[in-house]
Parts: sequence; C-alpha cells; structure tokens
Amino acid sequence: MDEVTYFSKAEHIFPHLEDGKIPTEQFLSACQGIADFVGFLGTAFAPVKADISGNVTKVRARFEKNKEGQKYLQDLIDQDLAENGGKLGIATEGLLWLKRGLEFMLHMLGQMIDQYKAGGDRSKTESLVQVINYAYERSLKRHHGFMSKQLFKLVIHAAPYRRTILKAVALGKEGLDDVCIQHMEEHRANFNLNVNVLVDYYVSKGLETPNPN
Repeated sequence: MDEVTYFSKAEHIFPHLEDGKIPTEQFLSACQGIADFVGFLGTAFAPVKADISGNVTKVRARFEKNKEGQKYLQDLIDQDLAENGGKLGIATEGLLWLKRGLEFMLHMLGQMIDQYKAGGDRSKTESLVQVINYAYERSLKRHHGFMSKQLFKLVIHAAPYRRTILKAVALGKEGLDDVCIQHMEEHRANFNLNVNVLVDYYVSKGLETPNPN
C-alpha cells in the first residue's frame, strides 16, 4: 500500500488545466493546503499562514456567488475586474497577494527538494533559513516595504529544520523522508503550472509587473 503524506492528499493537489484554464474550486482547496502547510513552519510563521488563508477566503467569497460562471479562475478575475471598472476588486486584490504568497512557497518547496536530492552531507542543509531567505529574495521581497522586510528577517531566523517539516509532511510517521520528497516533487509540477499561468494572466492584464528574478 502506498504511504499517504500531506502532499499526496487529493484536496491538497493543484488541478490540471482545462483548455489552459485553472479550475477554481480545486485551486482554492490546494491553496488552503499550502496555508496549512505553512503552519508546520512554527508560530513565527503564523502571520504568513493567516495572510494566505485570508486571501483564499476573499477569492472563495467571490466564487461562492456564482460557482458555475466562475468555474475557472480566469473567468472569476474577468468578472471581478468588470464589476470594478477594470480595477482590482476585493477578490482580484486578494488573488494578487495570494499569487505572490504562492510564488514564495513554490520557491521554498523547490529549494527544499533540490537540496535534499543533491545528496552529500544532508546535515549541512538541515536548517531552512537559507531556503526561506532564497525564496523570499526571489518572490515577496520586491513587493514589501521597509517594515515588512524587517519583520520577515525576524521570521526567517525562526525557521525550523527540514527533518521537522518532513515529519509533519509524513503526518507524524518516521522514516518517510524519501517518500515525502517524492510526493512534494509530484505536487510541485501542477503547483508550478498553476502559478505560472496565473502570473502570466495578471501580467497580461497589466495588474502585475514581470518578476525580474
């Protein structure tokens, strides 16, 4: 029997695209899964978790008003913009910041996977401080003001060890590090695709500037 880990659960997996569009319901479910994963990083990361969850809630409130007409995320964005005269509404602004948070988490998970798979002396990469800092530099930093950057510096230094995170991903079971990394890598494929399509859509609408990193 295949082991179940956090990232192999159906509700945490990002959807396959349908004609290039992102199915809204499964996307929001997976985003909540990412928010809850942030909870594994410890109490210092509670504001990050709350930020992602809060933005999921804003987008979901919009989705609940017309599930059929907003079955795909691109349609939800278009409708929200149309109702707000082409400007960001509550849902599209929430989704903008959700997207930015997802970019951060995508970089973080990617670095965790890559470092683990590189092999060698894994004890040297147990601390996730560098991983989280790398992810921050390439995603959220350009959107943050001075105070937010200073706060994030403090948060980063409260980063847990990889073994703590992998045990949480293994749902408390021991000896499943390889399985967890494999499931994280499988999860990352659709996560990456969803985020890239969303990023491109926001850039095409003039709602976001391309990431120089």
